[in-house]
Amino acid sequence: MKHALVLVCVLSTSAWADVNERSRVEVQPPGKGYKQISIENALGNVRIEGHDGPGIIIETHKHAPDDDALDRLRVSLVPDPDGTVRITTHADPSVESKPVPRSSVSIDVVIRAPRNARFDATVGSGKLEVKNMDAGGELDSASGAITVDNVQGELYTHSVSGHMSIAKAFGPVDAATISSDVELDSITGQKLVSSSNEGKIAGRRVRAREVELTTMSGGITLEAEPVARGHIVVQSLRGEVDVKIRRVTQAALIVRARGTKVDFGSQPVTVLGKWHEATFGSGGESALVELRSTKSLVRFAIIQ
Repeated sequence: MKHALVLVCVLSTSAWADVNERSRVEVQPPGKGYKQISIENALGNVRIEGHDGPGIIIETHKHAPDDDALDRLRVSLVPDPDGTVRITTHADPSVESKPVPRSSVSIDVVIRAPRNARFDATVGSGKLEVKNMDAGGELDSASGAITVDNVQGELYTHSVSGHMSIAKAFGPVDAATISSDVELDSITGQKLVSSSNEGKIAGRRVRAREVELTTMSGGITLEAEPVARGHIVVQSLRGEVDVKIRRVTQAALIVRARGTKVDFGSQPVTVLGKWHEATFGSGGESALVELRSTKSLVRFAIIQ
């Protein structure tokens, strides 16, 4: 395996005696190029940016209260012949020095990788950002925020309590969190699935054939454009549901809704038990919208 390493380190000390180290590593691809970038960083932030070059540039910024603690911070990089690069961070234990609180040390990592490489990244409380990548990937965080901008391919994002923001995603998206909000903007693809137990979901400029948004206690707002033979499902147990659909003349739109109160504005509806139903337009291939809130309001409107 052939690869080139370029390492630049800069040490600095702040007025409060904290110590910082910045490093830069450039790795050239083996064989046909890099296929996957995998990183696990429990000590800080991760940012992955796509670029047009064949190599990978890795920049790290370490921070610690003193030189001894800084020396124990490690970044491991393992390029495999199969085109995978694995990057991990950790802090070596020391029996000779006094223990250092985890909150006083950090390693932030910035990766510039070929756009056509798949990514797989995990953080703890640090921020996780991905931009301009074309082969999809998977992102996981505990409490760190996840931000995605301009990504193609299958995208999976999961967090416990980290805020999630996904913009300009072209491909299937699965975004799940337990107790934080999810923001979705300009999502285009075959399928969009998003869920949050306690947070809110807000989507705009969504155009996917299958859309499924689910919450337990948070509200859901959605502005979408239906696709012929498409299916949009928006449901919450206790949160309000507010959906706006852009008018499409090529096909009929069938809307079914149920909640403690259902608001279709001035549109005439048919009431069938607990369900309210309305049809907009006419055409051969219809799209179906289903809206549900067990304990709150459901609102629907057509917009231009």
